Amino acid sequence: MNIKTLVRSHLETSAQTKHSLLEQFGEEIEQIARDTAACLLSGGKVITCGNGGSASDSEHIAAEFVGRYRRERPSLPSVALTVPGALITAIGNDYGYEQVFSRQVEGQGKKGDILFCFSTSGNSPSVIAAARAARRLGIKTVGFTGATGGKLVAEVDSCIRVPSSVTAHIQECHITVGHIICEISDELLSLATPAAQLTKLQTLDSLLSLREQWRRAGKTVVWSNGCFDLLHNGHVRNLQEAKTLGDILIVGVNSDNSVKSNKGPKRPIQDAESRSEMIAALGCVDFVMIFDDKNPAHVLSLLQPDIHCKGADYEDGSKPMEERATVEAYGGQIRFLKLHPGFSTTSLIERIQSEVASN
Repeated sequence: MNIKTLVRSHLETSAQTKHSLLEQFGEEIEQIARDTAACLLSGGKVITCGNGGSASDSEHIAAEFVGRYRRERPSLPSVALTVPGALITAIGNDYGYEQVFSRQVEGQGKKGDILFCFSTSGNSPSVIAAARAARRLGIKTVGFTGATGGKLVAEVDSCIRVPSSVTAHIQECHITVGHIICEISDELLSLATPAAQLTKLQTLDSLLSLREQWRRAGKTVVWSNGCFDLLHNGHVRNLQEAKTLGDILIVGVNSDNSVKSNKGPKRPIQDAESRSEMIAALGCVDFVMIFDDKNPAHVLSLLQPDIHCKGADYEDGSKPMEERATVEAYGGQIRFLKLHPGFSTTSLIERIQSEVASN
């Protein structure tokens, strides 16, 4: 036995199989990814199922949606029907193993969802039963099989039939296709309008949940805040600079009451929802939240970003920074962003008022 030959043979055969898969099913994979993104955008969820190694593939892909694939984004709804054990064994004991997935589809699935059915042979009775149950409910179905497709191919709307009879290579391709679907779905969700901006608009509670995930992943979280009443180049440049300081940029937008408290009764010019939507449209911004306090000290005490950004006009201490003590108490850094002369919301408003008065 030549170990080097085995290594080379396996990798080369796997690569050849993936190349053949591209040639035969490239366009279908793209369409499945588009269908998956449409499902998620419309409030549906991705359901997955499979047996043995395919059960692991099923759970793997569901985890990519619920956790994340590559880009940071809110959790997406997905459930693998292979867990928990108590549920699987109860259905298997009471109804027979063939119904372990179909019973769950009937109980948890709804029209608008999408079901991924993993079966290397395409002949797993439990997976076929799940596909049939999904079709009865109007759920879109996708099969992931080997070359023949088995019996499953006739039970699903689409079927990715990996051109191989080797179980290992079939499963390797299933995970690859699953990853492609995850990546394309993420891209399409991020480009959707206004859905992409809506996914950036978060509450404090949802950001606190995400914050724990980022902390475990070792991500550096950056915070900046402001009224952003009339968005101008100075704002954009500062937020772009803030983004370079870490992995996740969260922007706090003062609520209407907060702006009135800070700027006077004639402000804001635009309401908080409009101001937040503009900030969310910036590519450098990952998440946006509206906060109601005069300054962000309370939010910072809970969220605890690694870096809190302020304008350079606060650096010499001549302007009060009430949140400084809070940031320093939990061990965060304060970074000061460059000033951009000639850009000011107040001066813009004064110029507009002057022009109106002169006319």
